[in-house]
Amino acid sequence: MIRASTAAALALSTILLGACQVTRQQTPPPATGTAMDGSWASTDGVFVASFQGGSFTSRFVKTNEVLAQGTYSLTGAQVAMQWLSVATQEQRSASCSFTGANDVHCEQAGGGGFELRRTA
Repeated sequence: MIRASTAAALALSTILLGACQVTRQQTPPPATGTAMDGSWASTDGVFVASFQGGSFTSRFVKTNEVLAQGTYSLTGAQVAMQWLSVATQEQRSASCSFTGANDVHCEQAGGGGFELRRTA
């Protein structure tokens, strides 16, 4: 009888141990992106921009032509942008701030401003 009870206990413990095993899932590394990374559109409907890893490209909505290419950096809720206008070949810049999680207001150096809204 000891052998039967030992075999039963061994079988039960094997089942319980199998049920307790946790499968370790592969998780992707944490994102190193910034709050600006992603797709944005000007609220006037003129251009869309893609921001990723400190660089961005903006394109005219109607023609998909490149409007500008540049860089950006974040300090808290402040965004500094510098870009080259493709049409004029002039360097431009803007100081921007988040006005919401998906909204950014920018003031260009030399005057003028624009608003961006996250699209993705």
